[in-house]
Amino acid sequence: MNLNTMQKERCLSTDEPIRIPAEWEPHACCFMAWAVHREWEADIDNVKRELHEVISTVAEYEPVRLLVPPDLIREAQRQNFGHDVEIIEAPVDDIWMRDILPTFALRNGAPIAIDWNFNGWGSSPLRPARPGDRLSGLSASALEIPSVPASFIADAGSIVTDGRGTVITTKSCLLRPNRNPPFGRTDRQRMDAIEQGFLHVGIRKVIWLEGDATEPITNGHADGYVLFTNTGNLLVEGIDPLTRQPNRSRQADVKLLEASVDAQNRLLDVKIVLPPRQQYLRFSGRSFASCYLNAYVANGAVITARFGDPERDEAARQYLQQAFPTREIRMLRINHIAAGGGGIHCLTKEMPQTIAT
Repeated sequence: MNLNTMQKERCLSTDEPIRIPAEWEPHACCFMAWAVHREWEADIDNVKRELHEVISTVAEYEPVRLLVPPDLIREAQRQNFGHDVEIIEAPVDDIWMRDILPTFALRNGAPIAIDWNFNGWGSSPLRPARPGDRLSGLSASALEIPSVPASFIADAGSIVTDGRGTVITTKSCLLRPNRNPPFGRTDRQRMDAIEQGFLHVGIRKVIWLEGDATEPITNGHADGYVLFTNTGNLLVEGIDPLTRQPNRSRQADVKLLEASVDAQNRLLDVKIVLPPRQQYLRFSGRSFASCYLNAYVANGAVITARFGDPERDEAARQYLQQAFPTREIRMLRINHIAAGGGGIHCLTKEMPQTIAT
C-alpha cells in the first residue's frame, strides 16, 4: 500500500460533537514508522533492533500499520515483524509517530483526524523541521477521514486525555513561543485562547502543569510522567526521595494534580510511581527518557520500558497491573531509543475502533 496514492478524504457534518477516546478504549490498529533518521549515527542498528521488538510486540495485540519511506521498503519487508504488520509506503523520515501523526478521534462514531499543526517541536536548532513532519494532513486524506485543524500548535505528546473531556498538558510546551506566539499579554490570556481551541475538539477541562522547559526538544511533554488508567486512577511519576536536587516544578505539578478535578468535577485519584534510579541507567543526560509511564496501552497489553532497576521496574509493573488488571504488562529494554528523548508511547499512534451508530 502507498500512502500517497490512496483516495481523498470524505466529509461528515461538522456540527457533530468530537470525542478523543481514552487510550485504553478499543483500537482498530496502531500506526508506527520504520524510518530511523541518520541523526542516530553509530546507534542506528541498536535503535532498529529495539524498534523491531516494539513493533513486533504491539503486533501481538493489534494490527500495526507501519509507515516506511520508499528507500527502506525492502529492508522493512525483510524484518519478519509478524503477520499483523502491514507495510505502507509513506514520506516519513522519523519514528516519533505520537507527535507527527494527527490525533485520531471520533465524531458520531466515525474516525476523524485532529491536526495539531505540529511544527517539528518548535523547529529548534537541535532538531530543525523536516518534510516528514507534515504527515498529519496527508494521512487523514489517505485514510479517507476528515481532518479537523486545531486553532493552536501542539505536540500530541504534550496532551494526555481521559476520554471524557479532560486534558492534562504543560505550560512549558504549549506556551513556548516557538509553538504558540503570544495570543495576549499574559500567560492566562494565552491559556484561555488555547482552552477555547480545545473546546472545538471535545475538551471541556484543561489541567495546566508547569512541565519542564529545560527538557531538550520537547520542552516538557505530559506523556512522560502522567498516565490515565481505566480503573479511574491517574498514575504520576514522582520524585526519587534520594535525589539531592528535586525537580520543584514536578513537585508543584504533583500537588496540583492531587488537588484537581476532571471534567465531571471528580477529584483525581493520583498514584505515585517512582522513576528508575540513576545507578541502573544505561545512559545518562537530560535527553534520556527514563520513564515507565510513557507506555502504549494496546488492546490486550500495556507496553512500556524497563531499565534494569530490579526494585523500581517491579514496582512500576505492579502499579500498571493494578491499573490495567485485564491486560498483560510487557516491559522492553529500549535504552538507545530512550537516549533519543522518547519512549514507547512516543513511537505509537492508535486509531480508535469505529463505533456503530
